[in-house]
Amino acid sequence: MPDKLNILIVDDNEEFCRNVKDIMELRDIHVETANDGFQALELVKQKGFDAVLMDIRMPVMDGVETFKKMKRIIPDVPVIMMTAYAVEDLIREALREGAFGCLSKPIDFKTLFAVIEDTKHKGGLLLIVDDDRELTGNMTDVLSKKGYRVAVAHDGNMAKEKARKNDFDVILIDMKLPPLNGLETYLQIRDIRPNAVAIIITGYMDEFGDLAEQAVEMNAYTCLQKPIDIDSLLKLLKKIQQHGPGAIFKKP
Repeated sequence: MPDKLNILIVDDNEEFCRNVKDIMELRDIHVETANDGFQALELVKQKGFDAVLMDIRMPVMDGVETFKKMKRIIPDVPVIMMTAYAVEDLIREALREGAFGCLSKPIDFKTLFAVIEDTKHKGGLLLIVDDDRELTGNMTDVLSKKGYRVAVAHDGNMAKEKARKNDFDVILIDMKLPPLNGLETYLQIRDIRPNAVAIIITGYMDEFGDLAEQAVEMNAYTCLQKPIDIDSLLKLLKKIQQHGPGAIFKKP
């Protein structure tokens, strides 16, 4: 990471804060810590941060409530939630409120640093959901050369997990997926990422056309047929990017 970042860690576990701070500082990241939500809110009023890493489950004021209050002070600063517990309702609430991602404890630092890196970029973060590995590899190569940052999931469950960790601007979802079909995958991702733009893709209109139509009726942006015309896709992505991530778009 060439630019020195300023990160705030919010967790009531002081030892956890010290350990994460030590590891981050080895990456030349400046770190400050807070051990409760009130202390965190005071710090963000006084200082500028590039990102906030915040535990969900804290006493007195939990991480989600702290995040909601923090948004009013620093609305554009990405907040990455953390949890060691099965608190699905709180995770869903945080993501729907606009948290950048949610990571499970114990923290995988390779994943954490990758997510922090993604917070530095505005727009152009894509997830391709398709079990065709050759197709996803080719699309990743093409889109990466055009400046997009691309992640790949080969099934619905993997897609949901990646959507929890990262705030994707656009998600391309194939209709024919294991174990969830594309419509089921789209609806579950939309539940936690309502502002992500979903583009449905399919090579089996006879078999999956009805599901694709349902997805579009439920606010997916559009449906593209395979084989994908890359030039048309790039024009579509440029149009979406011009409106800004998280916007509500008119159907093409």
